[in-house]
Amino acid sequence: MNEQILKVIYYIEQNLNSSLDIEELVKIAGYSKYHFCRIFKINVGESMMEYITRLRLEKAQLKVIQNSSIIDVALNVGFETPNGFNKAFKKIFGMSPTEYKKIKSDFLQDFKGKLMQEPEIVKLEEKFVVFTRENGEYNTSSKIAWERLSSSFDNLGDRIKNSDVTIFQKIKDGFTVDLDPKKGELIGVCHDDPTVTQPQNIRYDASIAWDKEKIDFLQKYGYETKTIEGGKYAMTIHYGSCDDNLESWLGLYSWCEQNGYKFRDLPPFEKYVNMIEQMKNPEKQITEIYIPIE
Repeated sequence: MNEQILKVIYYIEQNLNSSLDIEELVKIAGYSKYHFCRIFKINVGESMMEYITRLRLEKAQLKVIQNSSIIDVALNVGFETPNGFNKAFKKIFGMSPTEYKKIKSDFLQDFKGKLMQEPEIVKLEEKFVVFTRENGEYNTSSKIAWERLSSSFDNLGDRIKNSDVTIFQKIKDGFTVDLDPKKGELIGVCHDDPTVTQPQNIRYDASIAWDKEKIDFLQKYGYETKTIEGGKYAMTIHYGSCDDNLESWLGLYSWCEQNGYKFRDLPPFEKYVNMIEQMKNPEKQITEIYIPIE
């Protein structure tokens, strides 16, 4: 995807609850307004307003389940009036927010008690990650994203001029940059609910967390970097292939709902505890699932 459009997309994601002015987005992209609108649709497959509205509504669906006030949900996700929110919601989901709340709550109820391990509440520190994004159904997009990120490290030496050491070790500014992926945390940021979002619109970030110095170092060589916010998370563990963990995900959401935990406006993620070691034995893989809660 066009790098300038990606900058706009990341900005939109971080500011969905705010009034997003097209002039500001055009400035971030560095295009004229006319060309920006055309290039955005070519890259994303939706107009800018269609994209923003869809993200707001897909984020709102969890709030609808947990919040008795549709007005509060509408205002919280950036709609000026409840009526406008209701119309847009029905256009996307085919039913009113009230009807959706009942159906989705019943759906999550079906996954109550289906977790492999009892969840726990954990408090995480902020994580600094290098990442790459791929859109599409999770089982496919995750493989593409991890292959791209892995391959980029194979070529890292070409990006570092006058390097006389291996690509996984370089002395820079007085510290050792050890970029062995096995020494970082392998994280998949799962932005979208696959039971809600169309497969082609699902967003997945293959991410590796290291300390801030290493991430800042990689940013200088063209890598995309960001932070994963710390705070309170509900966590459970899935045993077996990470391609088959949807029931564990839904079970954790159900558990949070049943126990009265409110979801924060942050994407959930999964941590691959032993993915590298167990690539050939997916049944032995261990995946930690994290959902941000208040």
